[in-house]
Amino acid sequence: MRIIDTLSTTDATVTVVDVRAGLMSPTLHALRDIGFLEAVKKGQITFVVFHILGSSIASLNEIEETSPFTTDAEYFLVKNFINNTNFFEWDQATHASYFKKLKDAVVIEIPKLNEMAYEQVELASVPFLTFVANKDTKAETANYSFVLRGYVRHSRQCVGRIRSREIARSTGGRDRGGAGARAGGRPIIDSL
Repeated sequence: MRIIDTLSTTDATVTVVDVRAGLMSPTLHALRDIGFLEAVKKGQITFVVFHILGSSIASLNEIEETSPFTTDAEYFLVKNFINNTNFFEWDQATHASYFKKLKDAVVIEIPKLNEMAYEQVELASVPFLTFVANKDTKAETANYSFVLRGYVRHSRQCVGRIRSREIARSTGGRDRGGAGARAGGRPIIDSL
């Protein structure tokens, strides 16, 4: 409640809500029930959904569960390649059954990060950019591998280019719903 109730009173220009796996459908149901999605439909709020997908059937099934709630949102399906699996590209019928249903959704692919680099970031317990900057949890200089930091840096640069290009392509540099598509001038971004 605190997030939604303060949209018109905060100076923040973006509100990010990160919902853990398995809670997207209940969250979207709640947003519908409180009238949030109706405000999106009326152009009072800009709603952007980044739906982070794994390559499992359970994860892909969430696409169908959530699609009725995202018709007025900017909807991004984010394929997160955490390992060498794929999203059923080898079986075009299965792949199409998930990814071709949503005509307005934009697919973003997050490239796989080198396993050793990922493990070192996890062991360091820092965000990717902090690892690249060679800083520890206290923002002091660390001694992380130059090579592993290079893998992470390259991966983050690819992600940044993809996001910028796909977001610009999807929104066409405009706000859906015109000038009134923001809550108090602020877009609402829901990262799921």
